[in-house]
Amino acid sequence: MKILDRYIGEELMWPFLFGVAAFTSIFFAGQNLLKLTSQVLQGMPVLKAVEIVALTLPSVVVYTLPMSALLAVLVGFSRLSSDSEITALYASGVSLYRAIVPVICFGVIISGFGFFFSDYVVPKSNQASRRVQAQVMREQLSTNRPFVFIDKDTDSTIYVRGGLNAKQRTMREVTIVRYRKELPTMVFHAKRAEWQGGDVWKLYNGSAYLLGETGVSSTVDFSEWETQEIKINQTPEQVAMNLMNPEDMSFVQLRRYISELSSSEERLLSMKVSLYNKIAIPFTALIFVLIGAPLAIRPARGGTSVGIGLSILIIFAYWFVWHFSCALANQGSLNPIVGALGPDILGLVLGGLLIIRAAK
Repeated sequence: MKILDRYIGEELMWPFLFGVAAFTSIFFAGQNLLKLTSQVLQGMPVLKAVEIVALTLPSVVVYTLPMSALLAVLVGFSRLSSDSEITALYASGVSLYRAIVPVICFGVIISGFGFFFSDYVVPKSNQASRRVQAQVMREQLSTNRPFVFIDKDTDSTIYVRGGLNAKQRTMREVTIVRYRKELPTMVFHAKRAEWQGGDVWKLYNGSAYLLGETGVSSTVDFSEWETQEIKINQTPEQVAMNLMNPEDMSFVQLRRYISELSSSEERLLSMKVSLYNKIAIPFTALIFVLIGAPLAIRPARGGTSVGIGLSILIIFAYWFVWHFSCALANQGSLNPIVGALGPDILGLVLGGLLIIRAAK
């Protein structure tokens, strides 16, 4: 049976690689290419544009991996079915449930790789891309929206609820959490933080809490005149270039941010939906192959063209449901975990029913 698994795996590999290249090119062209072309015409160096392209691609690939897995299963199994190889498997005593095992393994591998890619590669590439763009355009970014960033040198997470003014070198409504061995040891709250140069920031109007094993062990309050200096090894410009969206954080970082966030219910709901989507989107690869395999084994004319057309139809239907459920979750009409993972659960049930029906 190892020969069967290897044979089906090879049958899926080339359509999958083709799908990654094709879908990534289409999505990237639609989202980023026109914008980059305009920036090059305005004077951006071509090499910098190429660097931005390379750094932007991982965030697109996360979405195209499940699509490519679906395309691979539909095209691969359609070919096996049209050449009567599926019939030959049945005649030799191999059931559909056994034949679909390598497909499930394929989906699990793609889902696992997608989660790793989304959690480790994409946040770093997004931050690097934004730094390059900020350097090229010589922008000093300011924002009034809440954001979070991490200072690795001091093992701190900084939550800024009132935004950043890079020109005035200040942050507003700041919470700084110091960690030691993954455990919080100190928390600073301040109405305002002002950069003093180097790695020194001055905190105004707030409190400092020393945390022990049983909770807060001591508290120090400071006013507008009795300031508190603290080390954050980032300048306002570096903070501006590293503003982190949900896509720029790992699963653990985003979960930590949500636990500290209290600025607005709307923002909190959006961040929770983004957190669960970090699981939902990679897991879609497994859902797609479970749906695609039983559909592809049905005898049909057209082979590859039918597989491509069917994959586009399934992808469109899934993403429509996913966007709709996420929109409801962002509004508070659905629980965030249901909004993000609901379409995957429905897809899992549908895939199981299709497999049972096809096996009869």
